[in-house]
Amino acid sequence: MQNTMMKAGNACLRSTCVNWMAIVLALTVVSCSRQADQLQHPEEAAGKVQPKTELATCCWVALTNEVGNTIEVYDPADASWTSTTRKWSWKPSTALSYNATSELPLWTAPTDIKVRNNTVFANTAQVITATSYRLATIARYTGTGLKGEKLWVMGFNDTTSLHAMEILPDGNCVVASAGKEWPQGWIRIYSSSQPSPNHGVNTQYYFTSAHGVLWDNTHQVLWALGNQLRKYSYNPPGSGGTITNPKLRLDTTYPSLPSAWGHDLSANPDNPDQLLLSTNGGVYTFHISTGTFDSIPGAAFRTFVKSVSRQPDQNILIETQPSSGCPLAPGNNWCTSVVNFYNASTGAAAGSRTVSGAAIYKAKAFDPNYY
Repeated sequence: MQNTMMKAGNACLRSTCVNWMAIVLALTVVSCSRQADQLQHPEEAAGKVQPKTELATCCWVALTNEVGNTIEVYDPADASWTSTTRKWSWKPSTALSYNATSELPLWTAPTDIKVRNNTVFANTAQVITATSYRLATIARYTGTGLKGEKLWVMGFNDTTSLHAMEILPDGNCVVASAGKEWPQGWIRIYSSSQPSPNHGVNTQYYFTSAHGVLWDNTHQVLWALGNQLRKYSYNPPGSGGTITNPKLRLDTTYPSLPSAWGHDLSANPDNPDQLLLSTNGGVYTFHISTGTFDSIPGAAFRTFVKSVSRQPDQNILIETQPSSGCPLAPGNNWCTSVVNFYNASTGAAAGSRTVSGAAIYKAKAFDPNYY
């Protein structure tokens, strides 16, 4: 399958990006962003066509804040994460073409956010994918039109607990549902690249407690994480899959996670032979070539980590773990107001950022590239 992504579109060029770890340790406010200090909120831009903005940077962090049900983007070079320093805030709205009756009521408790280089959708350079428990969507990030404008959306019933989403290079997408009760769960592949009404064609694959999906451009496969780790081929010969009716084929199952119940899955941008994942019991590196797991070293190895990712060329891990500071979870079982950073080599703590009053589920590198 041809990769239609534009890796060159990463605005924070890796050859010139500042040493981010030094920034965190020094708590300076030097920014590696090449965007304006504050982007206009799309929900305030009804009826306006926003000017062209630069592409997503390699150095920002996107998080899901369930207070207000927003996606928020910050620069870790900013010592304080507030509404003033926030780079972007988004959630579906009627101004962004979301239906007030059939779509907006389904957007509650956002669970995942990714930005991807993509030119499949008309007049776009990048898109975001986002999920809440009952809504999955692809929205415009750059290009002609409103920033955050709906490009594709799918709603689900109240037995669905969406946890992750990935857009494939051809514009189709995969959505992961953990299900409301064990042993429910599935992943679905959608023909989101197609115009309405054909953009809803899908095939479902049962997968207990599916929590993560990730496209691996190096190996041209889809990875999925739930009660085990799985590798899928996309539209392989003999599957009958096409761009208008996409299919997956399960190629390999790794049933023995190093500890039970997977939570998050991401690429290692500095090593295409590695994936990063978290479970109830810890944070791990998965070695693709050998099919083996290693524990992340040092203080970065924590239990019940809800998200883990790595900043490109920065040797920095980003993690979220439930904490007592979360205003929406008295039992502290899913959210936090703190984003933690670690040295990826040693696991040593490398700083943190707090969003006061936030209920953060995931916080991940806002990196548009596939690896």
